[in-house]
Amino acid sequence: MTQPTTPGELRYPSIFTPLKIGNITIRNRLMQTAHAKGFASAEGLTNDRDIHYQAERAKGGIGLIVTGARHVHPNSTGPNRSLARGNRDEMIERDAEMVKAVHAFGGRIIAQLIHFGPQGRSGALDDYRVLWGPSTMKSPAYNEWAKEMTKAEMDEVSDYFAETALKSKAAGFDGVELHYSHGYLHQQFLSFVYNKRTDEYGGSLDNIVRFPIETMQRVREAVGPDFVVGIRVSLDECTVDGMHADTAIQMTRKLVETGLIDYVSATAGTYAAHADQIPPGDYPENWLVDDGARLRAALREVSEIPVFIVGHIVDPAKAEALIASGATDMVAMTRTQIADPEFCNKLREGREDEINHCIRCNQACIARLMAGNAISCVVNPAAGREQRFGLHTVQPAQTPGNWLVVGGGPAGMKAALTLRERGHRVTLVEKGDRLGGMLNLAARLPRRQKFGFIPRDLERQLRKAGVEIRLNTAMSADEVVAFGADGVILATGSTPLKTAFTSTRPAVDRVPGTEQDNVLSVVEVLEDPSRVGKRVVLFDEDGGRYALGTAEYLLDRGHQVHVVSRFISLSPNLALTLDLPVNYQHVFRKGLTYTLNSWVRSIDGKQAQLLNLFTDLDGECLEADTFIIAAGHSPHDALYHALQGRVENLHCIGDARLPRPLQDTIYEGMLAGRELLDDPKRFIEQGELEGFGADWRSAMGAPAH
Repeated sequence: MTQPTTPGELRYPSIFTPLKIGNITIRNRLMQTAHAKGFASAEGLTNDRDIHYQAERAKGGIGLIVTGARHVHPNSTGPNRSLARGNRDEMIERDAEMVKAVHAFGGRIIAQLIHFGPQGRSGALDDYRVLWGPSTMKSPAYNEWAKEMTKAEMDEVSDYFAETALKSKAAGFDGVELHYSHGYLHQQFLSFVYNKRTDEYGGSLDNIVRFPIETMQRVREAVGPDFVVGIRVSLDECTVDGMHADTAIQMTRKLVETGLIDYVSATAGTYAAHADQIPPGDYPENWLVDDGARLRAALREVSEIPVFIVGHIVDPAKAEALIASGATDMVAMTRTQIADPEFCNKLREGREDEINHCIRCNQACIARLMAGNAISCVVNPAAGREQRFGLHTVQPAQTPGNWLVVGGGPAGMKAALTLRERGHRVTLVEKGDRLGGMLNLAARLPRRQKFGFIPRDLERQLRKAGVEIRLNTAMSADEVVAFGADGVILATGSTPLKTAFTSTRPAVDRVPGTEQDNVLSVVEVLEDPSRVGKRVVLFDEDGGRYALGTAEYLLDRGHQVHVVSRFISLSPNLALTLDLPVNYQHVFRKGLTYTLNSWVRSIDGKQAQLLNLFTDLDGECLEADTFIIAAGHSPHDALYHALQGRVENLHCIGDARLPRPLQDTIYEGMLAGRELLDDPKRFIEQGELEGFGADWRSAMGAPAH
């Protein structure tokens, strides 16, 4: 065994110990589990976008990558056309390039194979396909009926798994992983909730594992004994009367006892508990690891195959402890390495102060996917756009200059850091006493403390890079001009609106009474909660955590809170980020009351007259001590307008340009730092990243061999 030589190897010896799986060796114990990326919308085939995404993480030092799920059968459909079709012959050549790219940087890559079963949509593709399941039942995903499969159809699916595995082997993959979790076809057979069969495939533990084992047998017969075959299983269905860890461990043991597989990857959740599949930051760290450790211990009684675990593991010290203690053989840190593809190298080289931490917001990864877009990342705007903005694309400035960035929020910090990385001298001024802007307020909301990672990480990197930071410094237009910078970026933020304007009644610019002293913005509440009276009515035009998080913040402080929402459900935007169920649990238990489909017509003293948005008739009249408006912001752009014509190289970014979601503003900061903000080529045209055949090797600086 090689002796540790780098700071990371010395500090985390277990993480950086190689792992043997079947006939392959993984260089370390960190992996990225399969996750849908939405990159294959055009053809359903591996393309340059996927190749660069995977290669970036291999270059960043990751041990093992498992591809996003690949459909194996024509009757397997996802939510849309965004997933790969692994059963197509054309995939062999295309996948071969992805495998070469990952191998070129020392990583290993396994193809995940799936049949969506009831969790697809019959009309997701360009025709209509019947959904299959273990029993005739509606799916929780899209509320569509699935047909109970016949034995012939089950055999057909097993054969397609085998054929797709053989194609994966031909492409050069290091193995295949059979997706037996998260409510897809095989997991529904493994579920007493969804498997209602009365034949030999249902009713008992021995019966429910029968079809998954038959598929494993077909795959093993096809690929032979020396090709890695793993399974991914749900340790907990996380639903009422669903299978929990004790039974799931027994079930998994039966699958392992066949001797057909080389590893088990443990996860949790189904589509009836979608948030448990990709837990938002509301979940406690390491929430699944105890069950994962029990699984590994139970499987050790019958097999030496490795076990991989997930469960909101974000701390490398915890990952080290889990591996060292024998709780797991490999730790999955998937979103961690979306946020920072160099995570492994930084850890190994002792550069932990340069890591960009995932904030578990789900805003630019799963939420974009659920909206039909390709994934990206709030803290890493290059994610999914590696050809344009990956690590290898940062070019030194042709003429290094002296830049001034005004405003130390996330957009300004990202712009300043990117400018400095390209060789410019940079001064960042912030009128407050700390960097981070409104992220510091967001981090005060319940279970949102990880939002504090962004300013902390960026400030560390700014100071390490040599950016001059001036706090408690407000600059006038004259002072900016006198500074004499070669370029000026203004990231001066925004001001919350208290007009109660709602897009559902655009003719009303300001609701009467909102100028009263007892009408506050969310920002004013978080900056000084002592201004808030006992009884609170909060008007929600936001539909997300900005409003609901503020409501819970006040509930925690003993206030009575009633939310009036213009939406047809409470905080509907949280459905996309998967934090709706957990937040509902918290606010309902804490006594939140609410009125939907309504808005405020006027406020008079301590009374607010509501109206129904569909009838325009008056609704109830609510009484409160304090009214809170969660209805957007306006750009704080006075300095930008004052400098027009006075500074030649002037740019306005972030909320100062237009208040938008966090991922938009950080992306814009990156563009400004690359001096692309006003370049017409800044736009990524539709399909531009999804081509095939570009020279990834020279573009990414791959080794010549």
